[in-house]
Amino acid sequence: MQRSAPLLLMAILSLSAACAAAAEPAQRLQRASGLWKVTPATSPFSWEICVDRERDRLIEDDLWTDFEQECTIASQQRDGDSYRFASSCPGATLEGAFKGDLDKAYTLRADTTMELNGKTQVQRTELAGEFLGACPAGLAPGAKKMRGGMVMKSLYDNR
Repeated sequence: MQRSAPLLLMAILSLSAACAAAAEPAQRLQRASGLWKVTPATSPFSWEICVDRERDRLIEDDLWTDFEQECTIASQQRDGDSYRFASSCPGATLEGAFKGDLDKAYTLRADTTMELNGKTQVQRTELAGEFLGACPAGLAPGAKKMRGGMVMKSLYDNR
């Protein structure tokens, strides 16, 4: 399966994830339970997600849909509040750097490298997450509320 830059962006925003493959907790980057606001650095499309720490998968939920099923971690390193990883995914490599506190606020930067029309392309994604407190009534764990009010179904349905 080849991914192009537009398809990757759609995957980031599609927000449907099925998690079957087991991964080490360090790969999952599980945020504190409650409401998180996620803001991409280069897009006006922020969202809020009601997180349940036990089922949260930050990379899978906010960066690469089906990451745990499709990608293989080639290397990873933790140092205090920082985490770096490199992975091999279908038609692409994904390298990321996380920094922050999974109870308060974080930044995540990822570079996706792929071949597109015979040329190597790199797409950078930068996200900032901020803990807002308890989830509001009516927003189920795993559900995302997009800017403008549209609510996406829970990502946790298959977890």
